[in-house]
Amino acid sequence: MSLIVDFLLLAASGAACFYCWVLNTRIKALTSTKDGIHTGIAALSQSADDMQTAMANTKNQAATDSVKLEALLEDASNKIPELQMLASQIQEISERAVEETETATKHLIETLSPHIDSARTAAHALLGSLEKASATPATDKATVTTDTAGETAADKNTPEVSEEGVVELTFVADEEPQVAQGEVA
Repeated sequence: MSLIVDFLLLAASGAACFYCWVLNTRIKALTSTKDGIHTGIAALSQSADDMQTAMANTKNQAATDSVKLEALLEDASNKIPELQMLASQIQEISERAVEETETATKHLIETLSPHIDSARTAAHALLGSLEKASATPATDKATVTTDTAGETAADKNTPEVSEEGVVELTFVADEEPQVAQGEVA
């Protein structure tokens, strides 16, 4: 029996040694973790301080920007009535300009219509006369002219009407051809 008791005491001492070894490794791990935790806590504390500084700077900047923004909003609010007044003045001026333009256009049409009508009538009469003159035989003075050298030339005073209704009259005066154009409506 003493052998069993000795064997049990030996087993208990081995188990106690094994437990002490496990406990020792756990304590070493906790110690190294404690150093790691201290480093991590220090880094987190530094980050928290940096964050508080950044937040304080942001609050100060926001307060400054808020004051500037309020001043700008107040200035804009003060400018609104002035801008509305200017907009209404511009609208009145543009309406007046349109009315004056329409009145001037009507007056111009009324003033120029009789002149245009008489010019059109005169152009038709001139065209008719020119067509009659070119259709009738010309006299000796009209058909033959003499230049400075004594040669004779055919009369160049002839009207031409283009397809667009433009009358072109070429005539010779002092030996230099002159061209006159007019539109027939």
